[in-house]
Amino acid sequence: MLDIVLPEEKYWASFQNGLIEMKSFPTPFDIVAMKNGLKFESFTDYKIDCENKRLGVGLKEGYVASTILWLIEDDKFVGMFDVRHSLTEYLKKEGGNVAYYIIPSARRRGLAQEGLKLCCKYAKEVLGLDEVLVTCNAENIASYKTMLKVMKVLDGYEDDPVMFTEKEERRVWIKTV
Repeated sequence: MLDIVLPEEKYWASFQNGLIEMKSFPTPFDIVAMKNGLKFESFTDYKIDCENKRLGVGLKEGYVASTILWLIEDDKFVGMFDVRHSLTEYLKKEGGNVAYYIIPSARRRGLAQEGLKLCCKYAKEVLGLDEVLVTCNAENIASYKTMLKVMKVLDGYEDDPVMFTEKEERRVWIKTV
């Protein structure tokens, strides 16, 4: 069974294993939220940080409130979604509303696609968003294909790519459900 949840202590060990896996098989597309998990030694500290970000407490200049969601398959952490509650001009070009990461051992099974659908449902039901922007580096073919597949299922459109810090950024708007 696949579910998307706020971080829960019962998945902490599995999350830590996912971080170890990420460190062992890094990609140029690893998301900041996943990398940030490396700095926490206890679930309590991690959860407080996630809650502060969700509530918009103590954010750095230019940052927006965001919710960290864990993708869980059969009681095991397999990925993370970072859902930004709003968009800045910067996020409209790079970053969008949703960033995601699937651990290496769980890739190529459609989990990113299914997780993104669940994330869109969360964005609608909890955040009241009618659509979300998902972006990726044009070289990240797997993510680009995932975005397009979900867009075709839930409806939406592809925006013109933009050049951002000397790289092309693909941008897809997806209707929430």
